[in-house]
Amino acid sequence: MNKRLNLLQVDRGIASVLVVLAHGGTILSRNLNQDGLLKIFHFGWIGVDFFFVLSGFIIFYIHQADIGNPSRFESFAFKRFIRVYPLYWSILACKILLSLFDASKDGIYQRNIGEIAKAILLLPQDRSVLESSFIGVSWTLNYEIFFYCIFGLLILVNAKIYRPIIFAWIIGIVLNLFNVLPIAENFLLTFIFDARNLEFVFGCLAAYVIAKYQFKFPALLIYASASMLLLSVINTKYGEYNVSGIPSAIAYGIPFTLLIIGSTYLEISRLINVPTLLIYLGDASYSIYLTHGFFLNGVSKIFIKLADKLGILALVQNNSVYYNAIAFLMILIAVAMGCVIHSYFEKPLITNLRKKVFAKMS
Repeated sequence: MNKRLNLLQVDRGIASVLVVLAHGGTILSRNLNQDGLLKIFHFGWIGVDFFFVLSGFIIFYIHQADIGNPSRFESFAFKRFIRVYPLYWSILACKILLSLFDASKDGIYQRNIGEIAKAILLLPQDRSVLESSFIGVSWTLNYEIFFYCIFGLLILVNAKIYRPIIFAWIIGIVLNLFNVLPIAENFLLTFIFDARNLEFVFGCLAAYVIAKYQFKFPALLIYASASMLLLSVINTKYGEYNVSGIPSAIAYGIPFTLLIIGSTYLEISRLINVPTLLIYLGDASYSIYLTHGFFLNGVSKIFIKLADKLGILALVQNNSVYYNAIAFLMILIAVAMGCVIHSYFEKPLITNLRKKVFAKMS
């Protein structure tokens, strides 16, 4: 990428916080036996839709020149591997070790070798397995890795081979979106043609538009995106991954595509002063995303034990003001701890791996 697009980093950070708020509402209400203001962020799962569109955009924007050039595949594969797996494996190892000491949970010792291998390699498997025994949000990484494989295919083979394959895949996704394909009973085919994969395609289209065309009024795209997102949020029911029957890949994927195009055009065309803290939040988004469930669970359970010993647990559970204050404090702690993981573990780890890997490649 010729220029660091800070506005997209800000968007990424906001998306990660939305996911934390959504999961916080679920986790804390369950652990503390109380509903609060966090419930209004039930739509926060849309951060995942943004991540998918953004991934498609970034990969195509950075690697579009690599398409059809097999000599670039090794570099592409190493970059994607280093970006996803080292931190994921580290967090997963911690989760597995802790689960071994908690027999009350559906821990790893209750999973077969196939399920464990799929979780480690981020191969597609039932979401409930990942949420109960591994890292809950890792189901989204299954889609990320699948998209990287699809894009890797574009790099490895010539256009005569990959174009009909990609075209058939996209057509299959669209047909499955309208329940035309008879694949409901086949997990792997359902995964391959899942509507969520369409969001990666939207991101690639956004990058293609940026590379080929000019647009003089990027702010209009951002305003249009904000209006569409607001409308979708208003029409999203609690706990449902659709907007009045419209799949989130469409209801949120399209406005997020416009947001990314508008933000990119805006930053390319003029100097945008973005607060460093917001850029940093975007940089730390992957660490926040992977660890927030762990910290929300841990901090809330520690609080319950302390509050129970101090005799104030019932007061917090029965007083909405106290509960909401505590809940938002726990959200802040989870985000802060994700930032700590990013600064003192993820960032040094990725930097060192890149130096070693690319030193060998060169």
